[in-house]
Amino acid sequence: MKNAILLAGLTVVAATALGLSACSNAVKDPKYERNPDPKRKYVVTAKVDGAPGPFRDAVAGVQYRIGPDRACMPPAEPISGTFPTQSRAQVEAKVRKESGSEFEFDVYLDAMLAKDYFGRGVCNWQVEIASLSLRPTGAESERKFDVSFSGSALEAGRPLVLYARREMYAVPFEDSYDAFETAIEKEHAQARYGSDPSKFFTITLSARESGDDY
Repeated sequence: MKNAILLAGLTVVAATALGLSACSNAVKDPKYERNPDPKRKYVVTAKVDGAPGPFRDAVAGVQYRIGPDRACMPPAEPISGTFPTQSRAQVEAKVRKESGSEFEFDVYLDAMLAKDYFGRGVCNWQVEIASLSLRPTGAESERKFDVSFSGSALEAGRPLVLYARREMYAVPFEDSYDAFETAIEKEHAQARYGSDPSKFFTITLSARESGDDY
C-alpha cells in the first residue's frame, strides 16, 4: 500500500514538472543579431598613469542589454516570475594601442540589431557596460587589471579616474578568484587599501562621440 502511494506521488511530481517545463516561456538560445551597419560610435580612451611598467596586452568588450524595457521578450515564468530568456549580448572590441600606457577602442551604441526576435515587438538595445582588461605581457599567469564604463557614463562623456594597486603589477595569481584586480574610484580604493597615494596608479577612461571610422 505504501509503495503504491509513493509511486502515485512520484507520478504526480513528474507530471507537474513536465507540465511546468511544457508551459515555460523561456527561449533557451535566442538568436540575437549584430547590426550590419552601425552608425552611433563612441571612441573610448584609457590612459594609465603611475604604473610600475607598461601594458603590452589589452582586451576590450562591450555588453549590451535589451532595454529600456523588456516588453518585447517572452513573459515571466508563470510560477517563479523570473525571466529566464537571455537578455544580454557580448561584442568584442578591437583595441588600438597608442603606447604602453594609452589605449583606444570603439563602442557602437547600435551594434546590436533592433528587431522583433520573439513576435512581441521590436527589441531595442542599450550599452550596459564597456570594459578593458590590461596585462603587462599577456602571460596567462599574470593578474589582469580591469576597468569599466557604464553605458550612461559613456554617453555623459565625463572622464572616469580609477585606482589600482601598484603592488599587484606583474604579480602571478594563485586562484581564479584572484585573477584580476578591478580598478575602482578613489574613495573606494582608499577605504579598502589605505590613503597612501604611492600605493596606487590610475587608469582614466574618457569617451567622445565620433561619426568617423578610423
